[in-house]
Amino acid sequence: MEAAALYVRFKENLATIIGALNSKLEVRSMPYNVSIPLEVDLLADILRLHGLEFKSETTGAARLEDFTRWFEQNENTVMDTLQRVMEDKKAYMKTAGGVILQKEMLIRRLEYFNETAHTLQVMMRQQQLNSPKHFKYPFLLNQ
Repeated sequence: MEAAALYVRFKENLATIIGALNSKLEVRSMPYNVSIPLEVDLLADILRLHGLEFKSETTGAARLEDFTRWFEQNENTVMDTLQRVMEDKKAYMKTAGGVILQKEMLIRRLEYFNETAHTLQVMMRQQQLNSPKHFKYPFLLNQ
């Protein structure tokens, strides 16, 4: 998906992910409790470079709810900042793995949220259609 479309869909993707995580969808076998807080922190690092401060001690995927509440309070500023980063082709940032363009780092975060929202939408649709489980996880057999 084109970077501009990822930017436009960002708020919608956040809402989709939170809606899915708060539904009856079974995600215990998925990596979201690890990957979502990491991605939120990486996005917060980009925003921090531009004077926006998001911090959360919440663990697991619930950190996304903290981020979304903060985002809703600061939406105009955050979206303006994201747009500036998208337009700046030369700004870079230091990470634990080296130096990377801010724009590239932002696009990867936006792609993650877009793909996660899409995956969760597909899973919810399968659940609504009463699709059979593809694998019987031992910890799910008691339900």
